[in-house]
Amino acid sequence: MKPFVILLWILASACAQAGVVELNNGDRLEGELVRVDGEHLIWKSTNFGEQWLKKNNIKNIQSSKPLKINGSKAACVLKQMDADDLVYQCENSSRIKRKSILTVKTLVPYEDYKKGAYVHRGKLNLWGAYSRGNEVRDEWNIQSEMEFRRGDFRHVVGGEFARASWNYSPAQERWNSRYSLDWFLADQWFWYNSALAGSEPNRGMANYRSLGTGAGYQFFENLNQALSLKTGAAYMDERYTLPANLEGEFATEDEFMAVRVATDFRYRLPWGVGFFHNNEVLQSTEDKPNWRLKTTTGFSSMILKRIYSEFKIDYWRDNEPQPTRKDKDTRMSLGVSYKW
Repeated sequence: MKPFVILLWILASACAQAGVVELNNGDRLEGELVRVDGEHLIWKSTNFGEQWLKKNNIKNIQSSKPLKINGSKAACVLKQMDADDLVYQCENSSRIKRKSILTVKTLVPYEDYKKGAYVHRGKLNLWGAYSRGNEVRDEWNIQSEMEFRRGDFRHVVGGEFARASWNYSPAQERWNSRYSLDWFLADQWFWYNSALAGSEPNRGMANYRSLGTGAGYQFFENLNQALSLKTGAAYMDERYTLPANLEGEFATEDEFMAVRVATDFRYRLPWGVGFFHNNEVLQSTEDKPNWRLKTTTGFSSMILKRIYSEFKIDYWRDNEPQPTRKDKDTRMSLGVSYKW
């Protein structure tokens, strides 16, 4: 029965007329859905080609094609829109489902989903300082992040490299690279897996690496605000820099398990200014447990199309820092970002 129903849907979509998207201003575009990409719905118009439409400008969508919608494994049929909600029914269920178009992450023709259609986006941030005279300083920092999404799976790859020198002192370098894989099991639940490696001599870390896994929940996400929570376990492997003139014993490495809790929040303010804040807490499971806190808070504002200015404050707290190192670090940075 299931293959027969799917076949009927495919035949109906092949014979039906093109779909229609209706905007809040009354405009109607015939064509068909291509996919959802972040805050936009990509629609292939019969007369105007591919159009990027903001989700909050869409009043109604009509499409006869079977669709892949969020965590559903089966093909779904879109019935109508009720305010911001998509009203749809999936082939493996008799229940009518509703989901706000502002929070939908996956919305593509089911045939494209089976073929492996994907979307991608990225960000590149750069800032630096150069001075000569009473102050001699060379410092620069580059950060990048790329996201690839295919069906219910999201891959995020990122990294950072920084080099700093004052008064012709030997330059110190810090770097990190990271990868995460999120599997969206339902509308708001996802399973995350992450890997991290890097080096930060200023904090006594010659090199470190971490593996993590756990559950995530997206409380809400739309054009103006978003909040998500992750909780799970992390494996830490660290190698330390030997402090100068240190007396007594010193452990050059450590391996331990930790409990991880992290949140990610963003909010759009007036005049096109965006506020963001994320934090991460690691609690060791050792007999003498230590904990660490890392937060990032900042603002971003568009300068030109795809080019943004960004100001942020990074804060670290380690209740058991390495010998001769402080337990708190604060870094403020102002840079330019390019997003695609």
